[in-house]
Amino acid sequence: MKPVAVPALLLNRRRFLQFAAVTAAAGLSGCGRVGAVPTLRATPDCLPSLWRRDLPAPWRFDALSGATPLESPWPLPTDLLALTDGWLSVISPERLQAIAADALLSRMGPSGQRFLSEAPLAWRGLMLPVAFSPWVMVIRRDGTNAPAPDAGWNALLDPAAKGKLLLPSSPRLLISLAERMQEGDALRRLRAATLSFDDRFGMNWLLQGDARVAVLPLQRCMAALQRDPRLTAVLPEQGAPLHWTLLVRPSQTAEPIPQDWVLKAWNQPLLSRLLAQGWIPPLPRDELFEAEARIPLRLRPLVLPQESVWTQSWMLLPPDAAEAQRLQQLWEASAP
Repeated sequence: MKPVAVPALLLNRRRFLQFAAVTAAAGLSGCGRVGAVPTLRATPDCLPSLWRRDLPAPWRFDALSGATPLESPWPLPTDLLALTDGWLSVISPERLQAIAADALLSRMGPSGQRFLSEAPLAWRGLMLPVAFSPWVMVIRRDGTNAPAPDAGWNALLDPAAKGKLLLPSSPRLLISLAERMQEGDALRRLRAATLSFDDRFGMNWLLQGDARVAVLPLQRCMAALQRDPRLTAVLPEQGAPLHWTLLVRPSQTAEPIPQDWVLKAWNQPLLSRLLAQGWIPPLPRDELFEAEARIPLRLRPLVLPQESVWTQSWMLLPPDAAEAQRLQQLWEASAP
């Protein structure tokens, strides 16, 4: 039997349809790979590892890197960002969208509500405060007693600390400390007494170098305070600047915030473990006290101090143009 001839037009049409089907399948496959992997990115050391590891599928975590990780375009996909409040000054609110987490916002206690109420209006609906940690004075004892909490931040001006003082690299934070001291030239004296400005690696300096006093967020020194008997920390009764961890949503994402993951950090048993690391969710005070069991007794006043300490503590939110100019002038005038 002779083979049946297939018209050229029918053959071309069949090949075209086959090609179109393959192309469409490839396109759908590619879209599926991107859409199926929502990604949380964070600045270095921003999130406790024990909470980060609980990120639910299909979410994945990827750290941001580089000296200015939030100033350059964020890698794709970036569906959620975790950052500390110090980075807000380098992000435009236009790069973000509403956090859309009303159930979580309604769960917050006075500390979280105050943070949002004091934030610039353009930022208020864009951030979810998930935790805070006070900046404290960490002291490596050398035979002398640590200053009492009622000594306040003026303890940093003690002549015995000169040349042995490790301060944060943020001029804004240092100005805020100096403005709460009873010394007219406190900022100049602080800068003149400082061995180095480095809070990220502050514990290394304190444990291995010449520094004797460091100003650090409690969450960065809590582990060392528990294992090294030479170390003590002071949270002044007059309050402290608060170091906030925030979640924000980039404008290009369609992914909602994983609210169950946040709730996991705000509930037991994870809540107790996070408090023991000096990482304090902005929950009502009674909920935090119910979860204090893992915090060593001698360190509980740092994590759960008297309410008046939090009332007198302060935020370091993005300044407006006039305030930014004032801070710049103060910093320039205080050069040692």
